[in-house]
Amino acid sequence: MPLVATAILMVAAPASQAAPGPTADLADDARVGRFSGVVATAQRGMVRIVDARGFAGTDGTIANGPGVAYPLASVTKVLTATAVMRLVEDGRIDLAATVETYLPGYADRPFARVTIAQLLSHTSGVPSLLKDDQGLGDGPPDFEALSLPTTTAALIDQFSAAPLLFEPGARYSYSNSGFILLGRIIEVVTGQPYFAALDALVLAPAGVSDTFCLCRDLSGHPDATAFERHGDCVTAAPVIDPSQMFSAGGVRATPAGLLTWSEALMSGRILRPETLEQMWTPVVGTRRPGESFGLGWLVREVDGVRQVAHDGAMPGAVSYLVLTPADHRATFGELNRTLDLDNLSDSETYLRRVVSSVVANRDPATVPALASPLAASTLAGAYRLPEDRTFTLVVDAQGQLWLETDGGWSALQLPKLVQAEGPLAADAQAAVTGWATSGQSGMAPYFSPDMVANLPDGALDGAWSQFIEQFGAYQSHHVYAVTGDFAEVRIDFARGAMDIGIVYDAEGRINGLQPVGQETEMPATRVRAWGTADGGLWIDGYAYTGPDVTAAVDGVGGLTFASGQHAARQPAR
Repeated sequence: MPLVATAILMVAAPASQAAPGPTADLADDARVGRFSGVVATAQRGMVRIVDARGFAGTDGTIANGPGVAYPLASVTKVLTATAVMRLVEDGRIDLAATVETYLPGYADRPFARVTIAQLLSHTSGVPSLLKDDQGLGDGPPDFEALSLPTTTAALIDQFSAAPLLFEPGARYSYSNSGFILLGRIIEVVTGQPYFAALDALVLAPAGVSDTFCLCRDLSGHPDATAFERHGDCVTAAPVIDPSQMFSAGGVRATPAGLLTWSEALMSGRILRPETLEQMWTPVVGTRRPGESFGLGWLVREVDGVRQVAHDGAMPGAVSYLVLTPADHRATFGELNRTLDLDNLSDSETYLRRVVSSVVANRDPATVPALASPLAASTLAGAYRLPEDRTFTLVVDAQGQLWLETDGGWSALQLPKLVQAEGPLAADAQAAVTGWATSGQSGMAPYFSPDMVANLPDGALDGAWSQFIEQFGAYQSHHVYAVTGDFAEVRIDFARGAMDIGIVYDAEGRINGLQPVGQETEMPATRVRAWGTADGGLWIDGYAYTGPDVTAAVDGVGGLTFASGQHAARQPAR
């Protein structure tokens, strides 16, 4: 049931919790199976390990750390882009030239007319390999085939005949294929294999040649094994041969090497300052509010400070690099144990939250301080939420606390009991109050001029009437997530709930509405829960979906969530 909107945005990842003062402790994250990897930062050449937890290999003898070699996945793209820009500086590549200029053998292919700049900024329209939503394949990846070496020509053959998704330059669409083409162009222009050219152009000038490779095993450094978590089981992740990801995601490096390279880049030892500025100038907005893509880099401003970044993900490993050029600071995080492929985006979100917190000089931990497992027994019992939703906290034979729901709702809804704070959350709360009490006219004072001009009279009144018809009488609402210029609101009705996304323009006025999900009855589920050191309850939403959930234990033994919803403790039977 669509809502009328003047702007539609994808929902971005939840912002991390702010906490005063940086710490070097992700121990509770490691304790619940989240954090296995390394987070490090460097400023003007001085590398500092924020934290390193877990093991790099299957035998438990090599600890994660700055000297371990990890797959960079798509962080490889910033290396490829930097190599291209070195060749631009040398006059050997023209950003305005088309692919067929350098790869004439593909002159009859749809991508032949795409420019180098469009490949770098993901505005080419070339369908992306390793994404099953762009017409290049159906079903899950063939990991047996991906584990075998391949050639660049074979990679290009997989997408060379595919029509472009849109007119080049028209919009943003992330494309691994575009960066595979850039890697091949680097080879043709330099007359060298991709990695040899990469080394000569951008690694050797930084003195880090021995800490990078396009390989499975980096000589002289222990190599991290990537692990996947499937429920309570952890297994080695499928292996993807580096040649299968090539210049789009095949490079392996140590965190110390990557941070040293980042400092050399920001210091002008690899590219001239004017070239860096060209790379880091926004070209097109991405799907995350407030974020753009330049030439090979994500670009955004946080508290008035420019950040340039890139993330990467592959089975069992996620990576994230953030530079703040103004203070010559680089921060990098890598997980070598992630959720399974279907839930890998949750691991990406988690790492972004940790690294972004470190960049902002905040506490990176996302898990509260946990109590001894013995505290679980004090929380065990049955609880009742509003609308006759019930759940039970049970302790298993190993002392692990679990939250189990009945068959009328799912624990996957619990993250939406979190109450977001801040000016945008307060504005969204007030706007929906106006909608609930006075219809469209009650929400109109919060609209942008474009929204007023384009929203038909009574459109939102009709939508509200449909909610009432489908879900019953309105009960309450609260804002549970705010990201950039996007707020998510849970509206509770007698027989279900509706989640509304509110889009804001640059002036802080509502510029669009969209449904972001609706829930009535869902299957019973079971999720991990932990007693916290301050006597509350923490529910591990990361392992399933959404942000974490905390609740305080009140004086009568019930639980009160951050949204204010109360779960009453039921008498023992």
